[in-house]
Amino acid sequence: MNRFIRGGFKVLVIGATAIAPVNLMAGTPTPPPKPFVATPFAFETAPGRLPKSVLPLHYDIAITPNAAKHTLAGREAIELEFRSATPTIIFNSLNEKLSDVRLDGRPVAGVVSDDERQLTTVTLVKPAAVGKHRLSFNYIGKIESQPQGLFAQAYRTADGSERVLLSTQMESIDARRMFPCWDEPAFRATFKLSATVPTHWSLVSNMPAVKRTISHGLATTTFDVTPNMPSYLIEFTAGDLAVINAAVGPTQVGVYAVRGQEVRGHVALANAQQILADYNDYFGYSYPLPKLDSIAVPGGFAGAMENWGAITYNDQLLLLGESATVGAKQEVFSVQAHEMAHQWFGDLVTMGWWDDLWLNESFASWRAAKETNLRNPSWKWWEVQDADKEAAMHADARLSSHAIQQHVSNELLANNAFDPEITYSKGQAILRMFEAYLGEDKFRDGIRHYIRAHAYSNATTVDLWNSLGADAGQQFRDIASGWTEQPGFPLVNVLAHCDAGGKRTLSLSQQRFLLAGTDPGMPRWKIPLRIRVGREATRSLLLTRDEHVADAGRCEEPLSVNADAVGFYRVHYDAATLASNTKGFAVLPDGDRIALLDDEWALVWAELEPLRNYLALVSAMGETLDARAWSQIAEALSTIEYAERGASGHDGFAAYARSVLKPAAMRLGWQTLSNETPDVTKLRRTILTSLAAWGDPDIIAEARRRFELFAVNHKSLPADEQSTVLDIVGSYADAPTYARLHDIARHAGDQTELERYYGALMYVRDPALADQAAKIALSKEIPPQAATMRLGLVAYLVSWHHQLAWQTFSNNSKLLLEADPTFAPLIVSQYVPEMFWDSVPLTQLERWAREHVPAEMAPNVERGMESARQKLSQKVLLVRQADAFMAAH
Repeated sequence: MNRFIRGGFKVLVIGATAIAPVNLMAGTPTPPPKPFVATPFAFETAPGRLPKSVLPLHYDIAITPNAAKHTLAGREAIELEFRSATPTIIFNSLNEKLSDVRLDGRPVAGVVSDDERQLTTVTLVKPAAVGKHRLSFNYIGKIESQPQGLFAQAYRTADGSERVLLSTQMESIDARRMFPCWDEPAFRATFKLSATVPTHWSLVSNMPAVKRTISHGLATTTFDVTPNMPSYLIEFTAGDLAVINAAVGPTQVGVYAVRGQEVRGHVALANAQQILADYNDYFGYSYPLPKLDSIAVPGGFAGAMENWGAITYNDQLLLLGESATVGAKQEVFSVQAHEMAHQWFGDLVTMGWWDDLWLNESFASWRAAKETNLRNPSWKWWEVQDADKEAAMHADARLSSHAIQQHVSNELLANNAFDPEITYSKGQAILRMFEAYLGEDKFRDGIRHYIRAHAYSNATTVDLWNSLGADAGQQFRDIASGWTEQPGFPLVNVLAHCDAGGKRTLSLSQQRFLLAGTDPGMPRWKIPLRIRVGREATRSLLLTRDEHVADAGRCEEPLSVNADAVGFYRVHYDAATLASNTKGFAVLPDGDRIALLDDEWALVWAELEPLRNYLALVSAMGETLDARAWSQIAEALSTIEYAERGASGHDGFAAYARSVLKPAAMRLGWQTLSNETPDVTKLRRTILTSLAAWGDPDIIAEARRRFELFAVNHKSLPADEQSTVLDIVGSYADAPTYARLHDIARHAGDQTELERYYGALMYVRDPALADQAAKIALSKEIPPQAATMRLGLVAYLVSWHHQLAWQTFSNNSKLLLEADPTFAPLIVSQYVPEMFWDSVPLTQLERWAREHVPAEMAPNVERGMESARQKLSQKVLLVRQADAFMAAH
C-alpha cells in the first residue's frame, strides 16, 4: 500500500468512511491479545481474535454483483481443517446474510452473524471430528459506495456521461465485506473466484481467467486458483476496461484502464517490465505468479494497493498523458516500484500480525527508493527522500511518538498502524542506514535468506533480524531492535579536542532528541555512524557507549558524523567544529551539506542552537544549485515568514528572505532547459513560488506576463512550468483574472490538468475570492473520480485563510473525507490538529477531534495536539530569533 502528500494535507492511501464517531471495539468477543513479544513467527502464538482450532485451506467463491442496486449474491464453499473437535466455527463477516449453511453437505444447527463484532458463529449439530471438512453456504452482501471491500466507483467520461466500475480494497480488514472469511493475515489459504457480470464487461483478478460461459446476457468468468495467501490480497475489478500488455520472461505484464485511457499506460507498462526484471534478480526469488497486472481505478482511493498479481492504483498514479510533468512521471515510477516490491514483502512473505506492518510498508518504501534511484540517477532520488526522512524525524521528536513496532490489540484497530511518518518513512530510513552499515551485498544476501525461509508464509521482525544476522555473521538483532522497539531517535553530541599539532579527537555521546521536554527513560541506541573528514572516504563507527573517543583528521577540516545523510539521528557539533563546517560548507559533498542543514534547523526548533548559526550556513551556500539543500532553505525561510505575518518584523524578514533566494533564481531563469535534470526543474518552481509568496514584484510581474500568453495558447507553457505561473497568478488574482483561471479549470483536458488548474484557484489571497474558492472545492465541478482531491483543495486555503479553511472543513468533513473511509479517523485525530493549529483555539480543535473519532484514537489525538502545541510555541520562538537576527544583520 502506498500513501503520499497532496495539497499540504497528509492523505492516507487506501480509502476511508465518514468520520461519525463509532466505537469499533464494541462487543469484542474475546479479550485483546497479549502485547507482542519479540519472537519468531509461530501460527499458534500469532495475535488475533479468531480461534485457531479451525483453519481455512481453500475457498471456492462465486459472486454475482448488481452494480445498479449495490447488492451482491454469492455462493461459497470452504475446505477446512479442524485441528481439534469443536462444536462451532467462527469467522469474519460484515453486512452479509448467510443461508443454506452446511457442513459436509448437512445442515448446521444455527448461524449468528453479528455486524457489530464483525463475526459469524456457525453452531454444528455435533462437534466435528479432527480432519478436513467442507463448509458451504449462500449469502447476500453489499457493494459499497466507498473504497472498502467490493465497491462501485462512479466516474465521468470525456463526453460527460456517468459510468461505474467495480473494484476492491481489502486491506486491512475489508475482505469480509465481499465474502465471509478468516480475515487475519496469519490465516493463509488458496482462493478460486468466479464472477457473473454483463457480457460486455472485462474482468481482472489475482490470477488469469481459465473459463468463461455466457447465458442470458451475462458472462461467468472463473479465475485460476491463487497461491496460498491472506484474504486481504484478493482483488476483483470489472467494468468497461481495456488493456495493454507485454511479457517479462514467463510473466505477462498488463496495464488496465477504463476504455480509451489505456493509451496513457505505456510508460507504466515499460516501468513495470524494468522493475520486475530488477526485483527478480535482487530478491533471488522469481516472481511466482503467471501474470502481474496494474489496474487504473478512476478515483476510488488516493493511492495504490498491492493485491497479489493485480495491483490497483488511483489512475493518476499510473496513467500519464501529454500534460504530465516530470514530477508526475517520478511519482508513477516510485509508486509502481513500491507496490511491486510488496509482491515479495507483504504478499510472498506477510507480516504475522499488524504489529509488524512495517515489514510490509517500510521495506516496500526502501526498495522502491533504491530502485527509483538505480534506474533514474538524474533524479537524485535519495536527496528527494530526505524530505520524507525529515518529516519522520520531526514526528518522532515528540514525546507522544510511538515505536515502529506498535502493538495492535485488535484487528479492528489495524488501520491506526498506517502512520506514514513512522511506519513508512522512518522504517525506510533505518533500513537504508542498516544497509550502509552491513554493506549492500551482505544486506541483500540477508533479504534473500529471509524471502526463501518464509515464502508463502508469515514472519515477524525477529525473523528478519535473524536472517540479516545470519548472512552478516553477527547478532544483528542486538543492534537493530532498539530502532524498532522504542520510539524516538538519538542526538549525537560531538565535542572535538585538538592537540598542539592540530590533530582532532572526538568525544561522542548520545541522548534522545526531542523538540521539547525530556524522556525520563533515557533510551539508548546502538548507532551506526558514518564519519567523513573533508571529502575523504567515509568510515563506519558503531556508537554503543557515551564518551566514545575517536580520531577525526585535523581540526581545520570539515567534519560529517552523518556522511551522505544516511543515518536516522541528529548531530550536535561543538562551536569550533560547526565553524569549520560553515567555512567549508559550499564545497562539502551534497549529502553532508544536506545533513548539516537539516540538523541545524532542527536544533533551532529544539532551542539547542540559535537561528543565526543556521542562517550562517545558508549564507555559505555559494553558487551551488543543489536542489534538496535549497528546497530545505526555502522551506525554513517560508516557515519563518509565516510566523512573522502580522508582526512588525515581517516586511524586513521577507526582504531578507528574497535576498537569499533571488541570486539562485537569476541563475535558474524561468525556462526549462532541454538538458537539465529533474531536480533543477523542481528547484526552479520552489524558488520562484517562494519569492512570489514573499512579495517579489519582478517574479509576480513575469508570472502575469506568462499567464497572458498561456490564456491565449496553453501550449505556450510546458507542463512543468504551468503550476509555477498559475499558482503565482492565482495567489494575487483580482476578480477578472480569477474568473479567467476558473474558466480554464472548468475546461481542463484531463484530470492531471484539472488538479493543476483547480489547485491554483485555492491559493488566492483576496478574502471574497477565497470564499468562492471554498465553494468550488465542494461543488459538483469536481468529478466523482477526483473526489480525493477535495480535501487537498481545502487544505490549500489554510495558508492565507485560516478560519475559512477550518469552517469549510469542519462543516463539510463528511463530504471531504468520504473518499478515504478507512483512514478518516486517523486523518481527523492526528493530521487535522497539525493542519489547523493556528485556525481556532487549541481547546476547541482538540474537542472537535475527540468528538469525531472513536475513543481508541486518543493516542493519535495526543500526537496531533502535541504537534499543534509545538507549532504555536515555535512560532513565538522563531519570531523572537528572527527579529534578533535582523536587528544584528
